[in-house]
Amino acid sequence: MVTKEIDKAKPESRSTIALDRFVSFFEVDPHYFEKTYLLLPDRSEEAYSLLRAVMEKTGKAAIGRITMHSRERPVIVHYYRQAIAATTMRYPDEIRDPSGYAILKELPEPSEKEMELGFEIVRGLTGELDYSAYEDEYKKRIEALVRSKMEGVVSVPERKKKEKPPAKSLMEALRATADSLK
Repeated sequence: MVTKEIDKAKPESRSTIALDRFVSFFEVDPHYFEKTYLLLPDRSEEAYSLLRAVMEKTGKAAIGRITMHSRERPVIVHYYRQAIAATTMRYPDEIRDPSGYAILKELPEPSEKEMELGFEIVRGLTGELDYSAYEDEYKKRIEALVRSKMEGVVSVPERKKKEKPPAKSLMEALRATADSLK
């Protein structure tokens, strides 16, 4: 009986997105982002083209709702590389508020010297974002394992144990990092 009542409460999945308002894309806190989907025109090329051009020129994104897998989610529809994308979002009660953690309020203030070294490290590591520098190493190892199995070779790559270096003071660690960037 309860299962049927719960099933009746589920929203019906639809292939449409109900848009409520337009906002600046950069106004949206990325912590709310969940999963992004590429939207393609489906017998609506003119409307798609217009929406894409308007969003590109204005920097605006549309906020609305979508129902997927019997679950309604907030969604942001936005311009992305000559296309329109939809990113499902979390509800506010799904986002953790860090202000509730006492340990964050009790942290010591960094010294002026620590701050100087911290700034030096940030300057030394500042550069352009290069997505190609980040690869899924686990996926690569699994693919290599599958290839070797298909070739009839049984090999399990050994994991190298990293030895922990002796603990340093914060200042020693900052200085070593800053020196390594020179």
